[in-house]
Amino acid sequence: RENLLAAIARVRVSLRVFGDRLEPEEVSALLGCEATSSHRKGDKVSAANLSLIEPTGAWILESPVDERSDIEDHVEALLAAVTSDGDEWASLTSRFSASILCRIAFDGRDGAFELSPRLAHSLAERGLVIAFEVEAGNR
Repeated sequence: RENLLAAIARVRVSLRVFGDRLEPEEVSALLGCEATSSHRKGDKVSAANLSLIEPTGAWILESPVDERSDIEDHVEALLAAVTSDGDEWASLTSRFSASILCRIAFDGRDGAFELSPRLAHSLAERGLVIAFEVEAGNR
């Protein structure tokens, strides 16, 4: 496994919840954790001298794990920070879109990554999709 992961230069992982009727405080209460960032649909955002309106609500929790760590370490840290209560997750995923986003940058060599069956089971129990954004390094 170490050889598979050797080409990964950087990993950033977040738990994301989106929905038009999302209230960040409610999601925090359900999950038992405050978001790293959040907003409601219609909130105004200023970026690069532009005033934008958020198209949907969002609740995002970023992994606190070092970006050179294994993907599973990031995901496990996020899952440990929030409730494992199946009823809470069922309530959340019945009303909102919830996922884990893994952003992976390779160091320019071919590489790979894997998820254990145990982690895949933990994600499935919570109704979480896992998405990957992969950035290839310069060759």
